[in-house]
Amino acid sequence: MPTIRIQALTPIEHEISGLLTNCTAAAANALDIPQDWCWALFQPVEPGTYAEGARVWGATDVGRASVLISISALEGRTPEQKAAVLSGTAHSAAEYLGLPLTQVFADYRDIPKGQVFSGGEIV
Repeated sequence: MPTIRIQALTPIEHEISGLLTNCTAAAANALDIPQDWCWALFQPVEPGTYAEGARVWGATDVGRASVLISISALEGRTPEQKAAVLSGTAHSAAEYLGLPLTQVFADYRDIPKGQVFSGGEIV
């Protein structure tokens, strides 16, 4: 099950639930799995607590600062699948938030087998 964590300055002008479901749909489509197998979480970033280099983004920068996306999933996906998840999720977030794609940063991390608890067992 991939987990998607999206961080952005708050408040954003868009409904968070739409952002989350669009991103889980993009990830599920990229991996050819049911959308219910993808989890997403929005983590708000307070203005003044986020920097890019020497610039600290404030309340007037909401909707202009980069959105950060971290995707974690059990190891075993091909490089092509990982690229498709990254691209699909980034495009989905940029489109939904009305941001240029250059303002989205996304990373993908493999979780080694035996280091996840899910469904009542270690997988």
